[in-house]
Amino acid sequence: MKLEIGNFQVSNVVFGEKTYFEKGVLTINENEAIAALNPEGKLKNVKLHIARPGERVRILPIKEIVEARVRPDGRAVFSGETGPTKEAGNGVLHALKGMSVMAVGKYGGWEEGILDMSGPGEELSHYSQLINVCFTAEDADPAVDQGQHQNINFRKGAKLLGEYLGKTVEKLEPAEWEVFHIDEWEEDKGLPRVALVLQLNSFYETPGFDDTFYGVDVMYMIPPLVHPNEILDGALCSGSICISGFRAFTYDYQNLPLIKSLCAEHGKTLHFVGVIMSMIGQTLERKERGIIRVAETAAMLRCDGVIFTEPGVSNADIDLFNGIIRLEEKGIKCVAVTDEDTGRNGRNNPSKVMLDGMVDAIVSTSNTAQILELPAMDRIIGDLDSVIRDPYPGTWSDNPVYGPSLRADGSIIIDSSCYLGNGGVTGWSNKTCKNF
Repeated sequence: MKLEIGNFQVSNVVFGEKTYFEKGVLTINENEAIAALNPEGKLKNVKLHIARPGERVRILPIKEIVEARVRPDGRAVFSGETGPTKEAGNGVLHALKGMSVMAVGKYGGWEEGILDMSGPGEELSHYSQLINVCFTAEDADPAVDQGQHQNINFRKGAKLLGEYLGKTVEKLEPAEWEVFHIDEWEEDKGLPRVALVLQLNSFYETPGFDDTFYGVDVMYMIPPLVHPNEILDGALCSGSICISGFRAFTYDYQNLPLIKSLCAEHGKTLHFVGVIMSMIGQTLERKERGIIRVAETAAMLRCDGVIFTEPGVSNADIDLFNGIIRLEEKGIKCVAVTDEDTGRNGRNNPSKVMLDGMVDAIVSTSNTAQILELPAMDRIIGDLDSVIRDPYPGTWSDNPVYGPSLRADGSIIIDSSCYLGNGGVTGWSNKTCKNF
């Protein structure tokens, strides 16, 4: 497969009479954009907002994030989600870089997040470095809008808005190209054979919560081997199940640093054999089924090593450790990429629920239960009251030591499990190591 991504760097985003991209500036017609993201009227009170790096802006609760893209050949950017299911990972697409599209609601569940564009929270998330085009909304049907929920309409709206904005560069010539070309039948030239085991946001039996692959809920899938280009090309989309401090959003899958780094080293220091997608098992039977398939697939690929990522805690810990143990027993060396939960969580969550001496190579991407005191911001995108009203993972209505998470002056005290993307398990983290 050969995937060619033509990049257009966005230097600013503004509202205007028509939607177009010119000289680095994306201009958006707000009414047209709202119509594009909400074609069936399943959302109400829809408004657009722009949040730029360095501004005193707080965004919450964030439900989904995508990168704005377009396929010049007319195929849907998100195969099986926003259009017919077609092959992903091959061909040409254009992408608007330096910005994201965010879906933001009024009511927050424990899978949703908070982001500050400036202040002490700025360095905790790569999303504070982007220009974020946000839409705020509520579900038109109030029965699906409060508490723990699927966010199906918000996630679909973000994708549709991303495609609408991406069309501004459909016929333009990109300033730069990224090319990802890994031949599935290429000889390994004696280099170490390495796979990425990507643990997905997957746990619920209710459709709509889990990640999707080509539009299909991944929960009941047998862990498949997929080409890395398929993930970079939008075939894998985020669900609404994993806590935001360490979950992967669709934007993360579209730009996954771990995949890009492995592709860059392919044929030089290692032979990248592909991505094995792993689901979090809710039952012992599902856990064992997943472990068997991950280990057998890696063995059939003759892997010398595996990088195993974990975007969660609890059940995800068990699957991570048991999966690595099984791989190590087959003689395949493993490195785990995971976060830690060692602080005071709003729900008193424990740290890792399983440890084993065979799991002896771990990249820690931060403590996702660190207490954060964040100052008041000049502008709120979303609903600040959701901090104490709704069940975020790292907030509380009151606490004998810290008091309420939301203070009278608009400042907040939380733990970082609800702070957007600060766990860095997808490879964005600046807390563990940097490339030189």
